[in-house]
Amino acid sequence: MRKSLTLFAILIIILSGNINAQPHLTDSLERVIRTGRARDTNLVNALNRLSYAYIYEDTEKAGQLANEAANEGQRLKFNRGLAVAYNLIGIVYDIKAQYDSALRYYQLSLEKSRITGYTAITAGVYNNIGMVHKSRGSYPEAIRTYYQALNIFKNQNNPKIVANIYNNLGLVYAELKQYPKALEFHNKAFEIYEEINDKYGMGASLTNIGLTYSFMDLDDIALPYYEKSLKIKEAIDDKYGMGILLNNMAIIYQERKEYKKALDMYERSLEAGQALGDHNTRISAFINLSMTYTILKDFGKAKTMIDSARALAINQKAMLRLARVYEAYAVMYSRQGDYKMAYEARKVYDSINDSIYSRSNSEHIAEMGARFESGQKETEIALLQNQNRVKTLEIEQQRVRSRNLLLAVALIGLLIAGGVLLWQQRIKYRMQVEAEHEKALMQKQAYSEVLNAEEHERKRIAMELHDGLGQLLSAARLNISALEDVVTDEENKSAINNAGLLIDQSVADLRQISHNLMPSALIRLGLVAALNDMASKINSGRKINVEISARGISQRLPEPFEITLYRVVQESVNNILKHANATVIQVNLRKSGEALELEITDNGQGMPKDADKNSRGIGWEDIRSRVSMFNGKMNLYSQPGEGTRLNINFSKSSL
Repeated sequence: MRKSLTLFAILIIILSGNINAQPHLTDSLERVIRTGRARDTNLVNALNRLSYAYIYEDTEKAGQLANEAANEGQRLKFNRGLAVAYNLIGIVYDIKAQYDSALRYYQLSLEKSRITGYTAITAGVYNNIGMVHKSRGSYPEAIRTYYQALNIFKNQNNPKIVANIYNNLGLVYAELKQYPKALEFHNKAFEIYEEINDKYGMGASLTNIGLTYSFMDLDDIALPYYEKSLKIKEAIDDKYGMGILLNNMAIIYQERKEYKKALDMYERSLEAGQALGDHNTRISAFINLSMTYTILKDFGKAKTMIDSARALAINQKAMLRLARVYEAYAVMYSRQGDYKMAYEARKVYDSINDSIYSRSNSEHIAEMGARFESGQKETEIALLQNQNRVKTLEIEQQRVRSRNLLLAVALIGLLIAGGVLLWQQRIKYRMQVEAEHEKALMQKQAYSEVLNAEEHERKRIAMELHDGLGQLLSAARLNISALEDVVTDEENKSAINNAGLLIDQSVADLRQISHNLMPSALIRLGLVAALNDMASKINSGRKINVEISARGISQRLPEPFEITLYRVVQESVNNILKHANATVIQVNLRKSGEALELEITDNGQGMPKDADKNSRGIGWEDIRSRVSMFNGKMNLYSQPGEGTRLNINFSKSSL
């Protein structure tokens, strides 16, 4: 039987900060929760962080804390906290190998993370879903979901989680026996963990590099990697990792016939799995203990171990591990000389692997026949051979019946194929919609960053013009003024006066340029003062009257939001001045509770219907983009000859 090695997969949990190996922070979180100082959303976040701290040390406690966070998050309708809590609950079930429950909570986490645009959680959950598919042997689906996660995280500058996904991809390729590819991903992961000094990750990568070499039957190369990993895991008290690692090291000692050492390591691995509720580690340890006891001919203990593994694998629906269980049964019964039971176990193993009556099964039956002859089991051999012939006849009869039903089967197949095609099209459409949504979010974020950078640069240039060049011109004006009292002849006095006038004009132009780049009133006094300043400048021309009204704004708004509102008003007023032939412009700001409304009206000539949507001008596009950046809703009401009203609303989430 091929050794039952255990893969060290890494689940991804998205939380700010690192709580593992920080007891003082864990104690602090428990104290804050117990004393009631953490309330509402802060309480949800604290419960999630504390659950994360216990996820591998006390899985049951981690699950209780995550469920408390989920209940509180539901009460508060706090979707971001719910996304994290559901992911943690899914991980708890994943560690316990309860995959149906794990998938259910991962899907709930995905729904909440998409609502909030929390892409980090979305990517992390894709990784964890990939691990469930890998555990169930659905490798193409696992690889697809891992790459979905990787594509998101690579754009977020999060090296640790990228390394985690590299690690998990390496495990899938190892299961597919593509060992060079597996080693490539594990080495990439180790390099990143080493660079960021992540001891947990370094230990996991060393374990999996050793594991891959063990799969390649290069145990002498694998063992040094395992030993390095064990030193790290003992230093950081990584019980979960030690449970997996000890199992894999024990296999090597078993193959070296150092059975006492192997049994000790398997027992330690089993204890670690039981302490954490890690069913995968327990199943592997039970299988390997059974194999060692079988080699030592202690068949009673061997059967006890493999029965325990079988019960766990059936309960968790872990078919890949269940196949290994029956393979272990076949080996045990064969070593006992009970070839009939060995034959039955082998049949179940082959059935699980979709190869009943395959060539390998026939060869195995022939091998057992030879053993029967050498063991003087002629009667049982004949019985098995007769049973095999009966099965062969039954298969032939089934083929005859199948030919008669071929037409019906073909019709059913066409219906199924049509249904599958329709389902695939729906899935493809849904994925396209999700991709377009994610693309729109990324474009919005990119525009926001560009706009913020542009406003920052405007502010910097305005200040440099005002404080730098403005002061130089002022100093020059003072020097010119000093010369006016010294020079007596008329010709030089005239030249000095002209120079003074030019400097005065330059100072005025400089102030206007600085104001256009970033009004000083906006930065120093806020939005309302800046709007009033804009209105007074326009009103001084006496051709148009601009009225500013602000209600409910008792304090400054966030600076980026104030700049956006100012630019929207500025662009709208400029449009009215250029095109509307209006005499009155009204700008009304109303803040009520957590919402803010901006309304700009004029008594001009109006616009055709949907003029703002059909316009290709930069002005309207700039207004739409700035409003969208803060999730505002914009409506334009206008008819030719009846003026224009622009209404923009921002909700609590925008502010």
